[in-house]
Amino acid sequence: MFTQLQVRVPKWIVGWIILGIDVLAGYTAFTLVVRSQLTEGAFSSQEQIVLFILIQLFWSVVFWFNDLYRGEFTISRISEIQTFIQVTFTIIVLLVFVDAIGLFRIPVNAPGIFRYWIIFSAIALSGRIVIRGYQKFLLRKGIGREKTLVFGYNARGKNAAMLLKQHHQQGYDVVGFVKASDDPDEDMDPLFPVLGEESQIKKIIHDHQVSDVVLALDKPEHTRIMAAVAQINGSPITIKIVPDMYEVISGLARTQQIAGLPLIEIDPNLSTLYNRLVKRGLDLAIAVPMFILLLPVWGLIAILIKLDSPGPVLYRQTRVGKDMVPFTIYKFRSMTKEAEKGTGPVWAHENDDRITKIGRRLRRFRLDEIPQLINVIKGEMSLIGPRPERPYFVERLMQEYPFYRRRLSVRPGITGWAQIKHPYDRDIEDVRQKLKYDFYYIESLSFNLDLKIVLSTVWVMISGQGR
Repeated sequence: MFTQLQVRVPKWIVGWIILGIDVLAGYTAFTLVVRSQLTEGAFSSQEQIVLFILIQLFWSVVFWFNDLYRGEFTISRISEIQTFIQVTFTIIVLLVFVDAIGLFRIPVNAPGIFRYWIIFSAIALSGRIVIRGYQKFLLRKGIGREKTLVFGYNARGKNAAMLLKQHHQQGYDVVGFVKASDDPDEDMDPLFPVLGEESQIKKIIHDHQVSDVVLALDKPEHTRIMAAVAQINGSPITIKIVPDMYEVISGLARTQQIAGLPLIEIDPNLSTLYNRLVKRGLDLAIAVPMFILLLPVWGLIAILIKLDSPGPVLYRQTRVGKDMVPFTIYKFRSMTKEAEKGTGPVWAHENDDRITKIGRRLRRFRLDEIPQLINVIKGEMSLIGPRPERPYFVERLMQEYPFYRRRLSVRPGITGWAQIKHPYDRDIEDVRQKLKYDFYYIESLSFNLDLKIVLSTVWVMISGQGR
């Protein structure tokens, strides 16, 4: 825990400083532009203060969701400026638009809104440029550099270490190598010390306060990569994989260039603030009202199911949830009663005669998933996440893919990236194909991605493209 704080506290401090600059920028713009128009509109001093606080909270939440409070010393200033302008300008234009069509009245005229935006953006961006510039200065002085460990004492690992050393301005200091269990026995001129064996990697990360691990295995088969990642899992670090194995996990992770070397980046620590708290709060804020509003639909669907075929309205089945915890999933029954009695666990296929007439329509518009709101409210599922599987298939997949357990590190979802990119599972091959989408979601988990999935799911339901 102490090591995590040592690695992350400097980044947190930078994030809070940037937040302070934004508050200063917002207050200045509010005072110079907005306050005079509010006074003319008979807003009291207390009402003006409340409005300023609400506006600033809104900006802070929006910027946080768009990664504009990241404290890393290697943040691209150009990319940050571009994101800031895109986000703020889009919101300002939307405000002017809703005011123009009379959707709701804004107590500041359109020219005032744009003047506010120009002043706010100028001060906030200037502050960011100064902070990022000072960070670069500190990097050159050796302060705030990322302690980096190369996992793999071989030719590929040596090449990665050499590039990082040559491009020290990127902010990465290689502390040494970790010898992988399958490294070849060959003499190399070590650029950096060999700090230990693969089995000791967590202790090495802790002792040397490592924040980044470059994974450069000599034989980068997919099972070997994920076995190595599993050994590091839980440490407060980011893993960067040397690109020979790009095809193995293409689409699973973010890619960046360091010292001219393209690296695939994954973060084994999924315990982010968004994943721990915000996502759960959003689940409840959406699931509870939806559950209440859809109660009349529940009644209608229940009647149709009963009229269509004998059997219960709800279908219950054991699925595997977060951290391998089993739970009972609820769905509207879309198949005949005891559909798997003679076959055991099998996936449905497109022309499956076990699917009832009303069940086919429920599946087409994803209405059979509605009862899973109960699972979301209970905390067993999320609105968005990987599809929950049955224990039989989880055991089978874990034998074939040792890294499959990582898929169970987040709550399963009613909908998800894999569900909108790929149809319902029909066989084990479908599950294999969907794994890459699930891992992409896990590595890229964010509010923006969740929002994109929600909008895509709504379209699938409206267009009837479900199965």
